[in-house]
Amino acid sequence: MLKRRALEILNLEERMLEELRGTEEVIEGTVTFGCGEFTAVETLAKICKQYKEKYPLVQIAIHTATADTIYEMMNKGLVDIALFMEPVDTEGLDYIRIKDCDHWVVGMRPNDPLANKKYIEKNDILDKPLILPERVGVQSELANWFGKDFSSLDISFISNLGTNAGVMAANGLGYPISIEGAVKYWREEILVQRRLYPEITASVVIAWRRHIPYSQTVNKMIEEINAF
Repeated sequence: MLKRRALEILNLEERMLEELRGTEEVIEGTVTFGCGEFTAVETLAKICKQYKEKYPLVQIAIHTATADTIYEMMNKGLVDIALFMEPVDTEGLDYIRIKDCDHWVVGMRPNDPLANKKYIEKNDILDKPLILPERVGVQSELANWFGKDFSSLDISFISNLGTNAGVMAANGLGYPISIEGAVKYWREEILVQRRLYPEITASVVIAWRRHIPYSQTVNKMIEEINAF
C-alpha cells in the first residue's frame, strides 16, 4: 500500500512538472507598437500574422502618432517596439532597417490637371499651395529635392499625419507632399497621388530599446522581427 501511494505521489509530481513545463511555453500578454503612416506597416502586418499564428493568446496594440511622440512613449515604456522613418536618432536602440520601402508623392484631387501626369517634377508645384510634414528632419529631405527654390515655396499647411493633410487636399486647400503610405488607402475618386521625379525614397527602421528586460512576449516578437 505504501509502495502504491509512493507511486501515486511520483505520478502526481511528474504531471505537475509537465504542466509547469507546458505553462512556460504559453506566451500571452500584450506587445505594443508605435508607428506613423507608412507603407512599411504592411511589413509589420506580415510579421504580426506569423507571430499570431505561433502565439494566438497575445494581443497586439498599435499607437499611430508622430515620430517624436512615439519616441517619447518608448522612452517611458509605453511602447515596446516602434517604426521610425529615417532620418531618426537610433542611439540606444536596436533595430532592423527596411530600405527604400516608401516613395514621396504629391496628393491631389482626381480632376486636377496634375493628375494627368505620371510623375510630378519640381516646376509643376513651385506655384502651388503645399502641405508639408511637420518633422524638421523630413522637411530637410524635401529641401534637398527643391534646392534653392525651397525657401520661396507657398507652404499653406503643416501637418504631422497624412490623413488630415489628405482631407485638406480633398477640399482643394493644397497639395500634400508625403510618403506614399500616408495616403495609399484613400479612395481614388477622392484623392490620387503621383510620385515625385527625380524620385525620393524613404527607409524605415523597426526599433526597440537596447538592454531592456522585456517580457518573454515582447522578446518573442523581437525574435520574429529579426528572423523576418
